[in-house]
Amino acid sequence: MKNKKILLLVIAVILLIPLFIVIRSQAGKPASTNTLPVSVSRMPPTDIFIVPFIPATATVTPTFVLPTAAPVVANGKEPPPCTFPLAQIKTVASAPDNYTFSEPKVVLTAVKGNIYYIDEWVPNNKQILMTEVLYNNAKKIDGGSPEAIELFNPETGEVKVYASRRLTFEPPLWQPVLNAVVYPIINYFDINQQTGTYKFSRQLWVSYGNPDNAQMLVDKLPMLPIVIKPGGSETVYLSDKELIKLDKSLNDLSIVPIEPARWDYARRQGDETPIIYEMAWQSGTSLIFLYNNGSSGEGGYTFILNADTGQVCELKFGGWAITAHWSSDGRYLAILRAKEYYFPIHTSDLTVLDTTTGTLTSLDVMPQDMAQHYVNDFIWAPDNRHLLVLARAILSQDNQGKGDIQILYLVDFLSGQSVNIIPTYKTRLNSSQIMAWSPDGTKLVIRCPVPGVDRLCLISVQRAGQ
Repeated sequence: MKNKKILLLVIAVILLIPLFIVIRSQAGKPASTNTLPVSVSRMPPTDIFIVPFIPATATVTPTFVLPTAAPVVANGKEPPPCTFPLAQIKTVASAPDNYTFSEPKVVLTAVKGNIYYIDEWVPNNKQILMTEVLYNNAKKIDGGSPEAIELFNPETGEVKVYASRRLTFEPPLWQPVLNAVVYPIINYFDINQQTGTYKFSRQLWVSYGNPDNAQMLVDKLPMLPIVIKPGGSETVYLSDKELIKLDKSLNDLSIVPIEPARWDYARRQGDETPIIYEMAWQSGTSLIFLYNNGSSGEGGYTFILNADTGQVCELKFGGWAITAHWSSDGRYLAILRAKEYYFPIHTSDLTVLDTTTGTLTSLDVMPQDMAQHYVNDFIWAPDNRHLLVLARAILSQDNQGKGDIQILYLVDFLSGQSVNIIPTYKTRLNSSQIMAWSPDGTKLVIRCPVPGVDRLCLISVQRAGQ
């Protein structure tokens, strides 16, 4: 596989939100190169200092808009726009819950130099799936820093290692039917230390709890991102012309023909960079939200794909998706949206799509008079109405970062009410995957590092009437 030069979208100081490095390679033809062939959906943070200013409350002004066309020039066949409702799903109207949060309690401290990423809470409400990047580790994997894929119980402190791999930046996924971890890796071989060249293959693996007995499911993946249907009945990955589905036992299920290259209608002439999609599956349906940051750096595509039929429609909302999460009931899709179509990005916000009506609610969490303000990360609350949002604003271009403030908000996106839930939470974080809320709503795990040392904190949550 002949590797093409990776387009690295560097926003580090100005944006400090997750970056996405597009794998510029053609599938199926390995070739020697010394360029890292990965798609990055998260980047190591630089946790530097304690934020000096945190307001107690804030008001969010939601803006309700309908999807609009993106400013692109079509050079190919544009998919049809999405129509609503997207799917016939039954949801109960959500009433706002009243939450009470305990003070954060440190429950895990990393070896100095190592970094935690919180991937998801497993359905038993007892453990989180997380990835620990072992930067402070003498043993390297294929010359790179190793990652440990782990289950962590924040109440007992038990850490169980499920698998290890070279630093990959694509998160592992929990397979609830099998109580297993499914994860992509990059397998390097034919490494020539003298010339600095090597060959590699993208693979999909599964571990049932013993790292030594992990099994390879698929070799020669064309791209790393995978997605598991909520409930675990299907696992999906993409090739250049097909969507491949595995059943709940991770055996071959079906192949659905698709044509992702045809959807790249805004491609610049002569640009042969393949599209690398991230995926998020809508609960209770066969619909997958596909998004990417664009092959030419001019914004990205946001599609809804039917995993059963291969049909696709395009969702246009005046920006492009950096990351996205469905509410657990499947009605709402929350998108961390970049507003500009060119780098550097000066603002980002949180936009929520109601898939029953097509209405978009745009939330500018930080006050509008702050010139540069962003959403770094977010997760849904169990009531499918609140979101926990880490927002950031740049007040000045201070080299030490003291011109920044970061605030952890609980946002009711329908009413616009927003509250800073943890006044003592003052650590600067410049990454995604920093928090997870247990499915039963009683526990919150969040990264709470101090300068130079990463940590995880447990927060107990009470809802009114419980």
